[in-house]
Amino acid sequence: MSRGKEARGGTVFTRNVSHTIDDREETMQRALIAASLAIWLVWGTGVPRVFAADRLSELAQQLESQKQALEAQKRIIEALQQEVNSLKQGQTHQQTLEREVEGLKQAQQENQKLKREVEQIRVAATPKFDAGFKNWQPYIRSTDGNFTLNPVGRIQFDYRNFEDGNRRNLDGTELTNRFLIRRARIGLAGTFYKYYDFFVEADFGQGASGRDGNVVLTDGFLDIHYWPELRLRAGQFKVPFGYEELFSDNNLDFVERSVADNLVPSRDMGAMVHGSAFDGSVSYALGGFNGSGQNKRDTNDSKDIVGRLVLAPFKKAELPWLKNLQVGGDVAWGDEDSGQSLQGKTDAQFVFFRSIPTRGDRLRYSGEAAYYYGPFTMYGEYIQTREERKGLGTGGSDLRDLYGRGWYVTMTYMLTGETKVPGQPVIPTRWASPVGPEKGWGAWELAARFEQLDFRAKDIMGNRVNAVTAGVNWYLTPNVKWMANFVENWFSNERGTPFSFTNPNNTRTTAWEALTRLQLWF
Repeated sequence: MSRGKEARGGTVFTRNVSHTIDDREETMQRALIAASLAIWLVWGTGVPRVFAADRLSELAQQLESQKQALEAQKRIIEALQQEVNSLKQGQTHQQTLEREVEGLKQAQQENQKLKREVEQIRVAATPKFDAGFKNWQPYIRSTDGNFTLNPVGRIQFDYRNFEDGNRRNLDGTELTNRFLIRRARIGLAGTFYKYYDFFVEADFGQGASGRDGNVVLTDGFLDIHYWPELRLRAGQFKVPFGYEELFSDNNLDFVERSVADNLVPSRDMGAMVHGSAFDGSVSYALGGFNGSGQNKRDTNDSKDIVGRLVLAPFKKAELPWLKNLQVGGDVAWGDEDSGQSLQGKTDAQFVFFRSIPTRGDRLRYSGEAAYYYGPFTMYGEYIQTREERKGLGTGGSDLRDLYGRGWYVTMTYMLTGETKVPGQPVIPTRWASPVGPEKGWGAWELAARFEQLDFRAKDIMGNRVNAVTAGVNWYLTPNVKWMANFVENWFSNERGTPFSFTNPNNTRTTAWEALTRLQLWF
């Protein structure tokens, strides 16, 4: 029952009690009158005094009893009245509390409304994009992280020097000592709606062959990545084949990649799925490509199929000496209706094996291993190719397949103690600076490479080169590097050397090359 009802009940009860008291008082008055009359009658009529005294005493006792009962009931009524008053006060307090609660609710609603208004003002005042420099690269990005733009670029200024003598390529073109802009690239990388990456880059440099300033597209692709285990890339990009080939040109350990790199596909147009799993312990790629190379239209309906698998079995193990070990392999197959074979070039781009006509299947496969620990790195790769020459012989007969075999082993060591990861930027402990409060000499590295490339078939004059490269790398900052290489080449065919074109009787089979590079990237 509510307090209001209790209060109303108390009021009714009080009224009933009051009526009872009034009735009893009236009865008492009547009793007193009767007693007085009786006394008068007794005394006035001559009733014996003894009897009158007894009767009077009895009436007095009854009267006293009635008074006591009346007093007790009064006390009960007063207690009940106090309880009723208390209930009334409680009802008033409850109503006050209800009004206070309602006021608090209204205040809370006003507070929430004010918070929303403040948040709207804050969002309106917050810039939608910010810009900065992170990991030595400039960026522009939305504050919610869904959109990013990263301008990228690099410039590599080289000098090549050949051993003295009457040097020429096998096609008769002269080998000259020269400066060249090996690469001068500007590009833009970005992300749209968090899961859609793109990359476009153009090269204004002269390339490996020293072309005369033609601008070419190096990369142009879209990469969709909802999950790290499954990504889709389409456009022109590097085919997933070759450990060293997949290094960024910014992070090479030598001025040029090894001679075995002549056997890899490099860039092409196509699409692939790729990804990594188990925290990077397994990575893979599988794609289809034109098979015609960078910026070239396809000449047949057949496409090249390329697959790559890399395992880092100890990456998450508590074995510091083994966690940075990885192994991998690649395979590529394509049907070439008609074309030219792969060719062999040294670091300084002397062509010691010229392309020959091919037709039919082209199969390539490779195996790799890499290891690094602290300032030390070591990695190597073996690559083999087989190219068919169907219908190219006399009367349309098939010629023997052309085989290419190449391998290399590279070792590097940071003299200044920095941790080195193959294919990743080196961060000098102290940047090179002759001025300022923190003078330093940057990071210094020694590098050595042993390599071989061999082309052979039963009916052609093959050639093989064995080379040893010694290098010094100076990392002035994470973005600026100077490199110097000395290469000694040994050729198996004395008619395939830089000195054989002008001298048919040449017996010299060695030739050295010196290369240097100053580069900056962002």
